[in-house]
Amino acid sequence: MKPKVDADESSEDVYRVRRYLKGVPEGQDELVREQALPQESNVDFMGGIDYKKGCYVGQELTIRTHHRGVVRKRILPVMLYGMEDAEPMGLEYDVGRGLGVEGIPRETGIGRFERKGRSAGKFIAGVGNVGLGLCRLETMTDVLVQGEAGGYREGNEFTVQWGEEGEGKMLKIKAFVPSWHLKQ
Repeated sequence: MKPKVDADESSEDVYRVRRYLKGVPEGQDELVREQALPQESNVDFMGGIDYKKGCYVGQELTIRTHHRGVVRKRILPVMLYGMEDAEPMGLEYDVGRGLGVEGIPRETGIGRFERKGRSAGKFIAGVGNVGLGLCRLETMTDVLVQGEAGGYREGNEFTVQWGEEGEGKMLKIKAFVPSWHLKQ
């Protein structure tokens, strides 16, 4: 049966890159069962929460978070780049940029470059030079979180580091807030 829409067929990798650029997680690998919270996973922004429906697992936490209006972490699109590269100004997929991000284990911590302290987030998944990260908004972006001082500073850089000690790999990582988040 011929599709009713005049569109070109794309590969699953193209679909995944488009999702990552928009900050849209999908499936058990990106929405970890029994760990992912609906608001942190942007389910609220995508219309996936009915605040009037009663009796579901996690309802109390979800409703409390909604009414307090405080979500400290969100899944955001991230761009990875080399340790010697300049910080990117915009989010852009570079098909020729083989950084090996597919080999970064899920939930690898994101930290501040050359500084110790509280984790800035966790890497979720990636392809090429883009991916998804669960990011602390007040640390990795200029989004102000109610009740937080806001630790974000222009020029702060972050890294993701993985592998065996002594043979580990490290890349810089930058989070971007999608335009559809700002409309919420």
